[in-house]
Amino acid sequence: MSNLQDESRRYYVKIGTGEKMAYGFWGFGSDLVFQTITIYLTFFYTDIFGITPAQVTVLFLAARVWDAINDPLMGAIVEKCHFKHGKYIPWFVGLCIPYGISTVLVFTTPESVSKVAYAWFTYILFGMLFTGIIIPVTSLSSSMTQDPIERAKLNSFRMFCSGIGGVACSILVPKLSASLGTTPQNGYQRAMLVLSVVMVISFLTAGKVCKERVPESALDAEEPFRWRDIGTQFSKNKPLLILFVMYLAAYTYNIMVSSVGTYFIQYNLGGRMDMGTWNLLQTLPSIIPMLFVPAIAKRVGKKMTIIYGCIISTIGMLLFFVMPDGALTGFCIGKALGSFGYGMTLATMWSTLPDCVEYGEYATGRRCGGLIFSLASFSIKISMTIAGIVPTILFDRTGYVPNAVQNAATLTAIKALNSLIPAIILIIGIVVYTRYTLTEKRFDEIVQELTRRRLARSETQS
Repeated sequence: MSNLQDESRRYYVKIGTGEKMAYGFWGFGSDLVFQTITIYLTFFYTDIFGITPAQVTVLFLAARVWDAINDPLMGAIVEKCHFKHGKYIPWFVGLCIPYGISTVLVFTTPESVSKVAYAWFTYILFGMLFTGIIIPVTSLSSSMTQDPIERAKLNSFRMFCSGIGGVACSILVPKLSASLGTTPQNGYQRAMLVLSVVMVISFLTAGKVCKERVPESALDAEEPFRWRDIGTQFSKNKPLLILFVMYLAAYTYNIMVSSVGTYFIQYNLGGRMDMGTWNLLQTLPSIIPMLFVPAIAKRVGKKMTIIYGCIISTIGMLLFFVMPDGALTGFCIGKALGSFGYGMTLATMWSTLPDCVEYGEYATGRRCGGLIFSLASFSIKISMTIAGIVPTILFDRTGYVPNAVQNAATLTAIKALNSLIPAIILIIGIVVYTRYTLTEKRFDEIVQELTRRRLARSETQS
């Protein structure tokens, strides 16, 4: 038993400081771009780019229909391809420059072509490249180490750096767009160019420093990936499906309050707070708990850490909703509480997802990391859609008019989108996630069983 335990911990690798810093740097660069999309894109489309809320709704829905095909397909392609320098690193190193270009194109306002057609092309292109880069780069953590505590530290640090990236974009986008542009249109375009360059450098750095260590399963090595493995993984990996719902709830909450916060400042608060400061309340408090998530998770477990984080966020959102219209301090406290809880939830979710790779291997015999992480990517895309179309539908039905004084129904809708609706979504996520059963103890048992299978297979072949 002692030898089995030792062998089962063979890939429980401790990640060095330099490698951890490089892994965190890609999170910083990634969220410079991603948080700009989540915070500013809906507002950019309706108030600067110049298309209607209804047109934005149709675009987001159409993009997600394609993503339902594209994301699992990309996960499967990642599983089928094997490169000399690793399974995951070559993907995000090769795609980071096209991805950066696509983000600049999304925030470019055309003059000689149809704006709707241009938005469709650039946004769907961005989504495809986002999938192509985010699946392998997030899958990388499952290949760097098998130690669940080390994964928690690694992903917590990455999310801490991502939070700094979110704070940076909250500050930089308004300032860069104002200082670099002669109009709001070219200001956003040039600001995104600067952020995209930093993002590309961060991904190239991670690709150079980070290492893949955990091997594929024996079955993966002997038998090529089969397309039917998609259905097998998603049907037999129950912890993954439950975590998928939690991803949906958490990201929908965050993207919604991020994207509609701009409307709340401009119309409900009448500009009494600048956009950069408001967005800081959405990002800065989320960074604080990320430094302590590994210690919290070690004490109460990852599952309860996620649930506690969601409860704190829900309390913050409900506090926000009951505040009277002029209670600026109350709004700030509610928003900061929501952000703090989200930071606990987000860092723990990303350190939990790699554990589902081992469970998938245990249940199916295949270590399909890219395929499993594609479900996380798809959940983020769905969240972007829900968080994008719910506001545009409500705006369309309540009579929203860009750059004008809004009626009472629209102002109430904006407030609810910043508070009550995200709180309801989080409550649904909590209820579903209580059924998650892949505890730390169960994970260790699964790793030992996988090791036992590997040793037995080796003895049979020798």
